[in-house]
Amino acid sequence: MLRGMYTAGSAMLANSRRIDVVSNNLANIDTIAFKKDQVLVESFEEVLLQKQNGSHQNNNYTTQGFSSENYDGRYIVNAPNAFIKLDGKSTYNYSHSAELYVDDEGYLSTFYKDGNGSIYPNKGQRVYGQNGYIQVGDQNLEFDDAGNVLLNGQVVDNIVYLPTTNIIGTMGYGIQVERTETLFEQGQLERTDYAFDLAIDGKGFFEIEGPSGPIYTRDGRFKMNEFGELVTSENFKVNGLNGTIAVDGENFQVNHFGEVIVDGVTVDKIKTVQIDNSYDLEKLGSSYYRFEAGRELSEGEFTADVRQGYIEKSNASNLNEMIDLMELYRNYESNQRMLTAYDATLDKAVNQIGRV
Repeated sequence: MLRGMYTAGSAMLANSRRIDVVSNNLANIDTIAFKKDQVLVESFEEVLLQKQNGSHQNNNYTTQGFSSENYDGRYIVNAPNAFIKLDGKSTYNYSHSAELYVDDEGYLSTFYKDGNGSIYPNKGQRVYGQNGYIQVGDQNLEFDDAGNVLLNGQVVDNIVYLPTTNIIGTMGYGIQVERTETLFEQGQLERTDYAFDLAIDGKGFFEIEGPSGPIYTRDGRFKMNEFGELVTSENFKVNGLNGTIAVDGENFQVNHFGEVIVDGVTVDKIKTVQIDNSYDLEKLGSSYYRFEAGRELSEGEFTADVRQGYIEKSNASNLNEMIDLMELYRNYESNQRMLTAYDATLDKAVNQIGRV
């Protein structure tokens, strides 16, 4: 019964956080270049249930039925009659199946995808074999029908965990908020015909000189300050390849490469970047981003177009966010009723049955 209370309570806490995030998305429907957030939830670790007194003679745990599948560097492993043992945040995690890859340090690990579909390195759970973590490195990895791990054809470990005889199964405790992520999908481009309005058509960011280093944005509502420099609406300087972009002339143009042309002469190029590790960005206000502490830019090839006379609108949809909000409220109320029912049952058990 208490397990049911934990499950319902954890769902209410997670939905409360999700409601806050969706409400913030709705509030920024009209914010230029705003990128909506989503809350990612995960289940608590599945722990093993153990018989406290005596020995439960469970002889059903076996490597029989183990299977594996390899596709594009990913491995799906299934142990229907045993477990795959994984790292957890507070204890070990046990599962009958897992989707694995070789992480950046060469260890066999689960992998984590962020909300933009990118693999988030070092966020998965490492897998335990009989000898500890399974290090693969650059070797060829295979599994046989008994769960043995073969590297370059040689058996080095076994991935199947067979629990002791007094283990009777697993138990979870509901869900928890894993993290809040920003979805960098492009919003609709709106034509303004204002020369200093710029938008990126595709993936990428404008690099801006922030108060304590580079920051990034897709909000291209720029202007010229009193010193003839291209700046944002908050007066942050827009970086060019040669530093600050000076606009000394009457006719200001920007081509689709981002080159700044003043009175027919190319004076600089706006610094635009393709950020491959966008999962390491954190919001700074509504439309600016900076890297989390200890994270650095991993830059890819910028292939998008810069469009003059356009701005990018928010990628949050009023209709979709309203539907999500109503679903979350209904889910919250359902778990609340479940929690109330458990509480009433406990009240009867303590105050009525206890008096019999």
